[in-house]
Amino acid sequence: MRGQWERSRAGSSPAFGTQTIEGTMKILITNLLFLTYIFAQTPDVLLQAGEDLLKTGDLIGAEETLKEALKADPTFAPAMIALSNVYLRKGDMNKTQEFIRKAIDTDPENKEYRAEFERLNEINTLMADGQRNMQVGDLPGAYESYRVVLEKFPYFSEAAYSMGLVKFREGDFVLAVDHFKSALELNPYHDNATAAISNVAKNKFNEGNNSYRRKDLEGAMESYEEVLKIDESFYQAHYQLGVILSKMGDRSEAIQHYQTALEISPQFYKGYYAMALSQKANGDYDGALSSLQSAIDIFPGYDKAYGAMGDIYIENKDFENAIKTLNTSVQVNPQYAKGYMSLGIAYSEQEMYEEAIPNLEMATSLDAKSYMGWYRLAVAYNIQEDCENAKRAARECTDKKSSFGGGWLELGVAEWCSGKGNKRAAENALEKARNDRSWRKSAEYELDKVRNPDRYQK
Repeated sequence: MRGQWERSRAGSSPAFGTQTIEGTMKILITNLLFLTYIFAQTPDVLLQAGEDLLKTGDLIGAEETLKEALKADPTFAPAMIALSNVYLRKGDMNKTQEFIRKAIDTDPENKEYRAEFERLNEINTLMADGQRNMQVGDLPGAYESYRVVLEKFPYFSEAAYSMGLVKFREGDFVLAVDHFKSALELNPYHDNATAAISNVAKNKFNEGNNSYRRKDLEGAMESYEEVLKIDESFYQAHYQLGVILSKMGDRSEAIQHYQTALEISPQFYKGYYAMALSQKANGDYDGALSSLQSAIDIFPGYDKAYGAMGDIYIENKDFENAIKTLNTSVQVNPQYAKGYMSLGIAYSEQEMYEEAIPNLEMATSLDAKSYMGWYRLAVAYNIQEDCENAKRAARECTDKKSSFGGGWLELGVAEWCSGKGNKRAAENALEKARNDRSWRKSAEYELDKVRNPDRYQK
């Protein structure tokens, strides 16, 4: 044991010694580098770093670095002048004047500092002229004052912003936005310019909404496209363009706009729902189900998403999932008429009319204006040979939409009531059903049953 321990110690000693030496050297080198870094941060070095940051547009970084230079040497006038330039870019005239005055107080004989102060006075004078012209309504005069400022001081973001305000007042929103964007290029932290661009975009967006409400789809599209020229991150404009394109039948393009809207605003659950409808219309049921699931994941109480998902399951003859999903839709919203109607359809497709009828009755009680709800209810009652209730539902359907042949067809069937009803009333209803081309063949078949009942006796 002792020999083994001695061999082990002897074998490890050289390595241990080497590691100790190497570690010590690393610490010494690190300390030297740290000391070099500390001592390298002279006011001159910090000044240069701050000016370099200013050139790149990093105003916050420049401000912090130049303040460090003044911490290192509170009498370092060049850093004061550089800081005044930072605040000038930011549009903070009080701070700009403060640091120019400090520089002059520190170095009274410096003619360049005094010239800088005079330049600042010129800016103040011209900006004041512009503001006065704005107040009295002389917009061209105001614009010229601000233009001269920007010409003489190309980095003064407030001048660019003010030019934008003038153009906004004149109603030239395109040029106004150009000026606001110029202000942001000079000062990325110009909150007023950001807000102004947003306001212009909102105005254009509202114009688009007004056109959409008037059913002027082309005008609405033009407005929404202008919104995106102003602010490409305005996801609602992408969404509305998707809605319009979908209405126009260009669902593939619509889906692209929905996707862009969702990339900008991933929590925009209505975007997933709208995209699902377009995907379904394109025959992409899997994509539609996936989009609807995303909408539900974001908003678990989204009744319409459950409803649309249930309708897809019905079309796929997956009635188990359809009923499960549609039950959820009416659970999250007991007033969701469409959910009850789809439940009624799902049960009807399985000939489960005792379950279908209560759901269809609930659907029509919640949405009495839905002619399709009444139609589905009339069909269910006719199949059950409940002629009186079928007539009631069919009449409600035809009252809501007199041109819909399906309602007249079901009314005719109910009036005839398998030969036990009113032949004349049945014929009148079925003749009206014939006026709808979509229902003509079915109406002619039912008319033949009424007029030639012997052919159909079992």
